[in-house]
Amino acid sequence: MSDSDNNRLYELLPAVYRIRDAEKGEPLRSLLSIIEEQAEAIRLDIDGLYRDWFIETCADWVVPYIGDMVGNRPLHEIKQLRRRDVAKTIYYRRRKGTAAMLEEMARDVTGWGAHVVEFFQLLGWTQNLNHLRRKPAEPAEPPSPLSVDCVGTVNLRSRDTLDCLDGPFDIISHNVDIRPITTHEGWYNIRKIGFFLWRLNPYLLSNVPPRLLAGHPGFCTFSRLGNRAPLFTEPLREAVSHALIGETQVPGPIRPLAFERDLDAYRKEPPAEPGNSDYYGPDRSVSIVKDGKKVPPENIIGMDLCQLGRPPAGRIAVDVKNGLLSFAEGEEPSDPNDLSKFRVTCTYGFSADMGGGPYERRRDMVEPETEVTLIDVAKGTAVDTIQKALARWSTAGKPHCVITVRDNGVYGGNVDIALPEDGWLALQAANGVWPNIRLVGVSSLSVAVGTATLVLDGFLIEGAFEMSGGLDITVQHCTIVPGRMLKFSGKAVYPDRDSLIVGAVSEDLAVAIRKSILGPIRMPADSRGLSLEDSIVQALPQGDGELDFAIAGNDAGTEPGPPVHVIRSTIVGAVFVKEMVMASEALFTRRVTVQRQQQDCVRFSYVPAGSLTPRRYRCQPDLALEAESERLKRDLTAAETDLILARLEPQFTSMRYGEPAYAQLGPSCAPEIRTGAEDGAEMGAFCSLKQPQREANLRIRLEEYLPFGLEAGFIYVT
Repeated sequence: MSDSDNNRLYELLPAVYRIRDAEKGEPLRSLLSIIEEQAEAIRLDIDGLYRDWFIETCADWVVPYIGDMVGNRPLHEIKQLRRRDVAKTIYYRRRKGTAAMLEEMARDVTGWGAHVVEFFQLLGWTQNLNHLRRKPAEPAEPPSPLSVDCVGTVNLRSRDTLDCLDGPFDIISHNVDIRPITTHEGWYNIRKIGFFLWRLNPYLLSNVPPRLLAGHPGFCTFSRLGNRAPLFTEPLREAVSHALIGETQVPGPIRPLAFERDLDAYRKEPPAEPGNSDYYGPDRSVSIVKDGKKVPPENIIGMDLCQLGRPPAGRIAVDVKNGLLSFAEGEEPSDPNDLSKFRVTCTYGFSADMGGGPYERRRDMVEPETEVTLIDVAKGTAVDTIQKALARWSTAGKPHCVITVRDNGVYGGNVDIALPEDGWLALQAANGVWPNIRLVGVSSLSVAVGTATLVLDGFLIEGAFEMSGGLDITVQHCTIVPGRMLKFSGKAVYPDRDSLIVGAVSEDLAVAIRKSILGPIRMPADSRGLSLEDSIVQALPQGDGELDFAIAGNDAGTEPGPPVHVIRSTIVGAVFVKEMVMASEALFTRRVTVQRQQQDCVRFSYVPAGSLTPRRYRCQPDLALEAESERLKRDLTAAETDLILARLEPQFTSMRYGEPAYAQLGPSCAPEIRTGAEDGAEMGAFCSLKQPQREANLRIRLEEYLPFGLEAGFIYVT
């Protein structure tokens, strides 16, 4: 509060009293200042009480009370989903039972993309002359499909309709399927209604340089790592709030035929807003800038570029399924390495805000102090490389400094950092950007004397770091690519290489990794410690039958690693460490060996059979083995034990970095793993997403809003 605000009561006094008060040293002014402070506190409290009347502005603790007033059944709290659900309680009840309402409710209580399909509407039956079904009740996308596409036998002339077969936007009539509804079968029956759910999140990455394919001029990948990866839809807002959504409004991979149809429709009838089709344009999921000019949709065609074909003259080919880009012969960009002249905007998919990306992360960023030196890095400025920023920092005497990269550019060369004693340096990306650092081999991070602090935040890093000295290193919201680089096929270039290596041993060396993805870590047992939180560490298989160590003192796994904390993380590969201070809600895919087992604890985690760890509390597969033995009232046989161990082994949708569903637990994964965390969430790096709670929220709401007699099924698209 300013001095003027603190003296509002004093200013209301007649001037004669203020003059006399000034003559006596202003005791009255001091008294009224104290009264004003208390009056301001009362005013703020009254304002807070007024805000608590409304669900949009009330404090978090008030939300359940407002919900109780409207008869809202409590849900699992996931970010702001509970507040949204309470706010729409009466809104839901007024539209109770309609497909559009169920669809909107599913999005609100889960936070996932959702589309509802009434499967009984898609059953094939003999037409009644008094009730002809000429067209679908809710067309998926304009232009509306013809009735011949929706009724009777399959119309083989409609490529787009056939392409949607057995998907969330299928409109073809089907025979009755009497099996129970699951993700893959039992859909089409009189009582069935399906909830198609998209669990992956879309991330719009703006103004990034595509990667040229070596040996193939004119070909690029949208991925800066040079691998094939599908492009995702950045969902558009619903055109009509009371209608079912279409393909452009769900966060899934772009369907190639839908992309081609969208471009054809744009050429035939350009929209009122020029420059944007449903998928392509400056404000859409994909766009291209070539030679400093925005490429309009009429110059884009959809093609399958797996065979590295070329488009006709005057066109640019885009393969949304594989994330590829091709130019006509002789029409390649004049300067493909200039970000100001050649860049793309694309949308990729991933499970969570992890490993860096254009997501909100200001909460975790370094807050620069007044005495800290600030250096900005961006393409096209005086400081256009990280090396120049480090040189400027070194010339200034290596003070406490924050170096911030402001764009999505590619920054090459080694990033060798030598900190002074008691030094402090933060190398971070600005909020909302995801720069790519391409190291040449291994870069060094060191301090010669004493201790120092280093923070790496928000980067996509190809390469590895060697650490030495008394460093306290924090790596957060970063990806240090497992295998260091990716091939066009998506495989790692160097599957046997590590991401973090310790050179000169120091007892003061400590590494903290938060919300990051990286390859193997090699740290000696004498280091101060390693902390992992909401992260993925992956050792790639070598194929020689030996254990691939994710964390150890050396590559062979003959030396133990340092004391470790593992919180809500997935470790793909074997672990050999000196001490496991704490492991909670972690997922270890291979054998874990801890030298000191007399103290500390592993809790609510999956630890493979044969592991040597400190005491375990509610861990799998131990818990399942004990439960089965207690049920049978005897010891389990070897065959029964092997059967349980095989069932509980974690199953993943994909374990290749660069694919959208990387490290996501698969639908066939055992429920003990998918709900084994302390709060009932899944074990591993995506524990904080609370996927089981989201599904439970939807089931709770369906008990109230699903029409009587219908059977709902959850179908996970991603």
